[in-house]
Amino acid sequence: MPDRDLVQARVRELAGRDWDLGSIEARYRTLLAEGISRRLDRQVVLSRRAELLDRVQRRAEEYEYLTHS
Repeated sequence: MPDRDLVQARVRELAGRDWDLGSIEARYRTLLAEGISRRLDRQVVLSRRAELLDRVQRRAEEYEYLTHS
């Protein structure tokens, strides 16, 4: 089980985030219409792995927020 203090800090961080619903909704509609691109260059993905994982995490949080707001 994750450390309670870490979870509480994460909850505070997410609660304080400025959620740009217009942009999130636009990206979500595009994702629904076009799906996930399958044309990814392996070398680019590997060289930018941390950045891409951060972006995936943020988008997941945004879509979760959108579906529950």
